[in-house]
Amino acid sequence: MPVTKKSFRVGSSQKLSGGRACCGRAFAMVFIRWSLPLLSLAQAHLGPGEQPLPKIAKAGEQNFDQMAAAGINSVNGISATGQRNPLQFPYLTDFWCAYELSDRSRTMALLIDDMQVEYKEYVQGIVAPIQELLVEFRKAKLPIFWSTWWRWGPEDGFFNSMDRFYGPIGWNTSLNALYNHKPNGGDVLPEVAPETEEEKNRVMHKSYSLDMFDERPMKWKVPNNQGTLHQELQKLGVDTVVQVGAWTDDCIISTAFHAFSLQYDVVLIEDGVSTASKQHFNAIEVMRGAAAKVLLAQDVVKYFKAGRPVEPPLPKAKLAGPRLALKPLPSDLRSSNAETQPSTAQNLLVAPQGRTFADGAILLVVGCIGPISFAAGWILRGRSTFTRRDAPLL
Repeated sequence: MPVTKKSFRVGSSQKLSGGRACCGRAFAMVFIRWSLPLLSLAQAHLGPGEQPLPKIAKAGEQNFDQMAAAGINSVNGISATGQRNPLQFPYLTDFWCAYELSDRSRTMALLIDDMQVEYKEYVQGIVAPIQELLVEFRKAKLPIFWSTWWRWGPEDGFFNSMDRFYGPIGWNTSLNALYNHKPNGGDVLPEVAPETEEEKNRVMHKSYSLDMFDERPMKWKVPNNQGTLHQELQKLGVDTVVQVGAWTDDCIISTAFHAFSLQYDVVLIEDGVSTASKQHFNAIEVMRGAAAKVLLAQDVVKYFKAGRPVEPPLPKAKLAGPRLALKPLPSDLRSSNAETQPSTAQNLLVAPQGRTFADGAILLVVGCIGPISFAAGWILRGRSTFTRRDAPLL
C-alpha cells in the first residue's frame, strides 16, 4: 500500500503522541522520586497537636518481621486466652502484653503524674514504691518527668467539659478532685520531688488536659525552651515510659494510651498508681489488656539491679490460660480462599479435647449422687424405725 501524505501525517502524530505519553510518565516518576524527601520534610513541620512517630516505631520492624515469618499462622505462645460470651460475640479474648523488659535494649523515662500536695491523703500509700524507682532511675541517669494538676475553681479561666462532668455541687470542697484547695496543692510532694536543676526543668503544670502528652500550650514550672513532653523524650532517645502517680482512671490511663499511640512501650507500675474513685482496678485491667505492661515496682527495680539485661525472648511451649485452648491452624489455611477462611477461623478456639472423658465422668458421678443418697436414706430410715419399735423399754 503506497504511503500517502495523509497516512504519513497520521503515523507521525501517533508517534508524537506516544512520545509525549512516555515523557509524561517519565516526568511523573522523576517528580514522585524527588518529592518523597520533600514530603518527609513537610512531616517534620507538623501542625498544632500533631505528633511525629519516634524512631523506635521503625527500629524493631525487621526483628518483628523475622519473628512473624518464623511463626506464621502459629498460635503457640500467643499472649491471649479466649472466653465464650454468647450475649455479644461467640468469643472474647483476654489480651496482655507480649514483650518482656529484657527483650531489647531500652532507654526508659519515669513519668510521675500528679503526685502533689493536694492529693497527699490519696497517694501516700504509693510513695514508697515510687521512691524505689526514683533511686534506680537516678543511678542509671535516666530521665524523670513530673506533672501537676493546676486548677483552682470553675472560674479559673480553664472552664471546660470536666467542670460540667463533675458539676458545681461541692466544687470548693476537697472531695472534688478536679480543683486544688490547698494553697500549695500544686506542689510536688517533697518525698518524690525533683532534686537537681535538670530535674526541676522537667516539671510541667497541666491546667485542663488529663494527658501528659496533650497539654497545649505546655507550661513548665521552670521554662527553659522545652517543647512538649513527646519532643523532650525524643531528644533523649526514650522508647519506653514507666508510669506512676494519680489518678489511675483519669490522667494515668489517658497518658498511657497516648504514649502507646506514639509507639512507646508503656510500663504501668501496679503498686505505684492510685485514685480517689472506685474505678482503680477496672482502669488497670483496661490498660493491661490494651496498652501497658503491668508490673510491680519491685519487678522494675530487679530489672535495674540486674543491669537491665538484654535477652532474646525464649519460645513458649504452649498457650497460657485455663479457659480455652487454641487449636493449631490447618497447614493449608494460607491456600484457602477468602470464603472458607472465616469458617476456619471460627474453629480456632475450642474446648480442650483432652478433658472430655474426665468432664463426662465427673458429670456422671454428680448425677448419681442424688438418687443414691435418697435410696440410702430411705433404707436407713426403715431400719431405724424397726429398731426403735421392737426394742424393750428401759
